[in-house]
Amino acid sequence: MAQILLWITFLPPWLLILPLDKKRVRRFLSVAFFTLLLTSINWQIGEVVNWWEVPNNLFFLTNISAFNYGFLPVVTIYVFYFTYPNPWLFFGANIIIDAIQAFIINPFIFQKLGLIKMINMNNFEAFLLTIMLVPIIYFYQRWYDKE
Repeated sequence: MAQILLWITFLPPWLLILPLDKKRVRRFLSVAFFTLLLTSINWQIGEVVNWWEVPNNLFFLTNISAFNYGFLPVVTIYVFYFTYPNPWLFFGANIIIDAIQAFIINPFIFQKLGLIKMINMNNFEAFLLTIMLVPIIYFYQRWYDKE
């Protein structure tokens, strides 16, 4: 079951951007990949300082969940697509989505299926870590738009 969920969070989410306006999606691809970069760094730090471990993963990935390469950048595109440039709507949507991820999906799906094991960080701290990235990616997009 864990392998099926890993593949579902890795490849199919990219199909969800097909019905969106390609020009607007292209506008937000940079911030989606920037978010992927930042969260990959978080995954690496998390492994080094023992915040968590990834016991089950796709055969070609090691310590970064497949979720980070599929579902996460697609959700980033969707959030920007529907909320940007309104900062309050953007931050509000991110807080809600990140709370669902940290307090529902992570403990009741990912941890139960053995996709991630929290060691020296709890779900609330993971939520705070994720929320800290939200202003960075928002202001990255604002900067990118000015170029």
